[in-house]
Amino acid sequence: MPPLASVPHLDRELDELYGLPLEEWTRARNDLAGRLKKAHQAEQAEQVRSLRKPSVVAWAVNQLARRDSKRVEALLRAGERLRAAQEQAMRGRAAASDVNAAARAERDAVRDLVAAARDVLEDAGHTASPATLDRVSQTLRAAAVDEQGRELLARGRFDEELKSVGFGTLTSVTPAAARPRTDELKAARERVKGLRAEARRLAAEAREAETEAARAERDAERARERAQEKREEADAAATKLADAEARLSPRR
Repeated sequence: MPPLASVPHLDRELDELYGLPLEEWTRARNDLAGRLKKAHQAEQAEQVRSLRKPSVVAWAVNQLARRDSKRVEALLRAGERLRAAQEQAMRGRAAASDVNAAARAERDAVRDLVAAARDVLEDAGHTASPATLDRVSQTLRAAAVDEQGRELLARGRFDEELKSVGFGTLTSVTPAAARPRTDELKAARERVKGLRAEARRLAAEAREAETEAARAERDAERARERAQEKREEADAAATKLADAEARLSPRR
């Protein structure tokens, strides 16, 4: 959106617009555009009229910027630190521990804000489903490391959710380093070779154990069948014995 700060009070009114409940947003936007048009500020009126109503996810993030500004500021700091660490890592100038620590701080900041977003959504009568909260998380993480996203997050003026942008897809980085020495490379290859052999051995043992278990299960089933047959034979013999004894009784 082109800058509109030169129009008196318009910037403040836009901040208020993006802070409104979603059900009031469209009417308030049209009202603002109408007032601008009446004031002969046709260009600004058209720009405001073209603003899109935020999605539920974008609206929730905008509310966080207003209701939980300290946590949003913490995320922005963490995002700036993460982006800097990632850039240094790509140049081979940062330790992996630095990047991972920055990524961990960014994840913690996002987690806190997503928890707050759940309350924001539920308080407003919106469904805080796992899918919705995941999109809130993605938007926060993308915005934290993207220049334009950081500005929108700081001001709470999103109209749509974000996905991975720039360095946002990276959470931890192993910094570029010098080419491994020959002995290190050889050791790594030997380790891979050993792990591959171990995996094959364990897979073969697993197949053998499964075969043995299946064989044992079949043997057990046959044993149960034989036992059932013997039980039926024993029951039949007992029945015959009872009948014979009954016929014999009157003759005693």
